[in-house]
Amino acid sequence: MVKQVKDHILIVDDKINNIYALEQILGQPDRNLISVTNGNEALKIALNQEIDLIILDVQMPGMDGFEVAQILKSNKRTSETPIIFVTAELKDHKFVMKGFEEGAIDYLYKPLNPDITEAKVSVLLQLHRQQRELMEKNQRLENYALLINNSADLICIINGFSLRFEEVNDAVHSLLGYTANEMKGSSLLDYVSEEDRPKIKQLAKEYQPIFSFETLFYTKTREPRYFSWNIVHKHNLWFANGRDITRQKKADFEINQLNLNLERNVAQLQLTNRELESFSYSVSHDLRAPLRSINGYAQMIQDDHAHQFNDEAKRMLNVIRNNAKKMGILIDDLLAFSRMGRKEISRLPIEFNKLVEPIIADLKQTAPDKIHIIVHPLHNTQGDPALLSQVYMNLVSNAIKYSAKKEKPEVEIGSEEKEDEFVYYVKDNGAGFDMQYAHKLFGVFQRLHSNEEFEGTGVGLAIVQRIVVKHGGKVWAEAKIEEGATFYFSLPKINNPPI
Repeated sequence: MVKQVKDHILIVDDKINNIYALEQILGQPDRNLISVTNGNEALKIALNQEIDLIILDVQMPGMDGFEVAQILKSNKRTSETPIIFVTAELKDHKFVMKGFEEGAIDYLYKPLNPDITEAKVSVLLQLHRQQRELMEKNQRLENYALLINNSADLICIINGFSLRFEEVNDAVHSLLGYTANEMKGSSLLDYVSEEDRPKIKQLAKEYQPIFSFETLFYTKTREPRYFSWNIVHKHNLWFANGRDITRQKKADFEINQLNLNLERNVAQLQLTNRELESFSYSVSHDLRAPLRSINGYAQMIQDDHAHQFNDEAKRMLNVIRNNAKKMGILIDDLLAFSRMGRKEISRLPIEFNKLVEPIIADLKQTAPDKIHIIVHPLHNTQGDPALLSQVYMNLVSNAIKYSAKKEKPEVEIGSEEKEDEFVYYVKDNGAGFDMQYAHKLFGVFQRLHSNEEFEGTGVGLAIVQRIVVKHGGKVWAEAKIEEGATFYFSLPKINNPPI
């Protein structure tokens, strides 16, 4: 239900009887009558609230009606408010003209005729209401015009038959280099590419209430620009919004080129992987066979002819056998590192304490008896159990190796919960390392200790990093020389069961 809006009428007269008479004539449910007895009170009300009509007595003590009207008409808020003067008798022409000059719309003469009074008030209220509505509509039109002309899109009206521009907003200058006047009267077909003209002509023949299309547009300097058009077809006019999508088109083209390059790179990568697999097979079989022969013959010589050799010869045979074994281990590590890059990971729920338990038991069999391993409750998440077992195997075996020379070697395994990930760590109190070389830790063949101090191939931590990164995590380390090291790796939280 629409709420009825009341008309506010201000009655100004120094005689209470006159006010009462007007209230009796004009009183209606849809009117709010406000009565005052002097000009000062009238000004206070009119300047502070919305008034639709003022009925103003001319002859009042102090400030007369003409003076009140003059002040009201000079104020922006009340300049358009209609005023009816009330006078006791018909005056001469100069008196009447003075009232109109001060802003009066009409006169009422005492004694008041109820019918004439009501008729004049009704007409003036209706006219004022219509004037106010017209002003509001004009204001809305001005707002729409500002909105349209400040739009970054090309907004225009095109004749649906001739395809000529009838109205164009100011954005045409920044988009195409033309002024609005230059565009008006010209045809849309004058600006589009030859290839797009048949499509646009066909759209003009078909009556579609709403449709869209893209076209290549040429600026005033003949620079090609791509536009996306949204059209509303009404009264044989196209109400059109054209958006410059040149950057988007260029970006799409670049993305397509990148996709093509990516497809070529993927194909090349697949070929490289096949070649790498072939190479790995060659390494696995062709290189291992000579190593087995070297080690085997050295073993035979050592077993069958050791009594013929002096100590130096025996030492050299041991060097040959040990280096052959190291070479075999290095080949195995390289193959493992190579396969790790191609291996697809599975994501299964993992209870990390159960994952670590057999690894610790296995490593303790070859670790010094004095080693003390502490395993805290570990947070559970998802991942590849086999690969993450390899991570713990490499990190814990390293921790045991580098702390074994301490009087009381200790290895600590734990985890921490962060906002969107779990951080796992393996800590030892062993040899440690200089943090300025920490960036070398996870590279293939990068070692911070000599082989005489601690044996190794320099591949284990590279494998750890590759596995963790494939899980969407990261790996890092902190250490001090002779105070131990802590290796961390993070895994994202995925459907995490409680600890």
